[in-house]
Amino acid sequence: MSKKFPDQNKLKRFVRLDQLLREPEGVTKKEILLDEYIDDIDKRTLDENLKEFTTVFGAEFDESDSAHRGREKLWRYKDRNFSIFKQINKDVEVINTTIEKLKTFEGDPRYDYLRFFLLGLKDGINGDSLAMSFDYNQDLAGLEHIESIMNAIIHKHPLKLYYTSFKNEEVTTNFHPYYLKQFNNRWFAFGWSEENNAVFNYPIDRIANVSHLSKKYIPSEINFEDYFDDIIGVTNFTDNPVETIVLRIARKDIGYIRTKPLHWSQTELREKETADSVYIQIRVKVNTELKMLLFSYNDAIEVISPQFLRDEFADRTAKMQVFYQV
Repeated sequence: MSKKFPDQNKLKRFVRLDQLLREPEGVTKKEILLDEYIDDIDKRTLDENLKEFTTVFGAEFDESDSAHRGREKLWRYKDRNFSIFKQINKDVEVINTTIEKLKTFEGDPRYDYLRFFLLGLKDGINGDSLAMSFDYNQDLAGLEHIESIMNAIIHKHPLKLYYTSFKNEEVTTNFHPYYLKQFNNRWFAFGWSEENNAVFNYPIDRIANVSHLSKKYIPSEINFEDYFDDIIGVTNFTDNPVETIVLRIARKDIGYIRTKPLHWSQTELREKETADSVYIQIRVKVNTELKMLLFSYNDAIEVISPQFLRDEFADRTAKMQVFYQV
């Protein structure tokens, strides 16, 4: 039986392999090699890939007695919350930040060469060719403030932000910047807002101006290495619990979601699957970005639980149905 994706590249293989290794019941090497979403590789290549997971990404595999099915060894992560893509996402963030900083020197051949090298490196991480486009908008408003904010983070000094809210209100805030993150082709600055007495994020494209603030810097107590692990996007309600979100996926659509997971925690609930449906779960906090992502899949995804989220989707769907009545 031929594979569905004979030209699948290494990164896409790693996406699927990462998913399989997070399955609680584990998988054998034979099952991995026969998986329809793993491209046609031999056992030697699989062994090399598994070794890379350990040496490059720090993966640890379950070596307990229970990690066997008869005489066959089962492969699964020792830490069920581990994913190699946590590290890859951090690498992409570093590259994105560096690319933006180098935009300041556009036109200088020394820096242009380095910038285009990093673009190629980013494309390699994303599994694309340098000849193909990627999510980067050089006309995005506010990019001129990236370097000032980055310098303030590095040198730990506060800023005065002049900001336009979504309600089109002009806002000024004393801001102690901690972190820059790109999401959905927008940049966000995270830091302590004195006016709100909390950590806030501000979209860079809504910042009109920044200036140096001569006062003591308030340091962060947040570990931004882990801050985004339990969310999709940039909105982290720190007091909200992590929810187990169970979703039903139409079988005809599962291939896309397997190769482009909704979140690194995505796993399949094989005991629930039917001829027409596959069930997956992710463990995230519920925020606006999660809801928008799920809605973007239209009828390909059904929210099963938690009940409060299912009820909200049912209510919104009922309101949308009114819009399209013929």
